[in-house]
Amino acid sequence: MQIIRVDQNGKDILKQLMTLFLHDLSEYNNDIEINQSTGVFEFDVFDWFFEKEGLTPFFIKNTDKIIGFILLQSGPFSNQEFADYVLNSFFILKKYRRQGLGKEACKVFFKQFPGRYAISQIETNIPAIQFWKNTYRSFGIEFYEKAEIEEGHKVIYQYFKV
Repeated sequence: MQIIRVDQNGKDILKQLMTLFLHDLSEYNNDIEINQSTGVFEFDVFDWFFEKEGLTPFFIKNTDKIIGFILLQSGPFSNQEFADYVLNSFFILKKYRRQGLGKEACKVFFKQFPGRYAISQIETNIPAIQFWKNTYRSFGIEFYEKAEIEEGHKVIYQYFKV
């Protein structure tokens, strides 16, 4: 399992993966719609992850195959009072889910980036909430949970340190 920073050469691949992520997320967030001109889901601040210090995209690779991605916020894009890092997005392709690969990716990622984290899920995204709670338990991570309203949606935040 490898966590590899996405450079300009991988930008188009990540953009395609983002459309799949947003498609999946649209099941839980009615505000996510396809662009009516292009017919694809678009992340409005996608380019920022290639332009701004503190926003970093990563591919998740298993046996040299890209199986997902992570978008990480740090510095001015994190809540520095509570977290060094905000995990903006975590995505595993459906084909690779429920095989322990997401959990393994987290293990590698947290080892590469130790610190204080904030991770959120939309309250209705029960599979994501269960994934993260199971991951914390399996790693023995103690977390603090808080419900918040973000952009008009109820979200559940977990705060923890690795």
